[in-house]
Amino acid sequence: MAEKFNFTKAYQKIEEINEWFQGEDIDLNEALSKYKEGMDLIGKCKKELEAAKNHFEEIKNQYKSEELSEEEK
Repeated sequence: MAEKFNFTKAYQKIEEINEWFQGEDIDLNEALSKYKEGMDLIGKCKKELEAAKNHFEEIKNQYKSEELSEEEK
């Protein structure tokens, strides 16, 4: 079974990768690997944020329509 995506852990890993790139001794092959990993994590985080944004909009619209129904009574 696939592990559920953890936004916080992914963000922390991105921070670790960023800090690694701030170092002085950077191996090219390791840099490419870390860059790819970071970009993959950023893509997953963007998807997760977009899903959360959509969910918030759904909730907001639900309550907005409930308020309109209450005002009509």
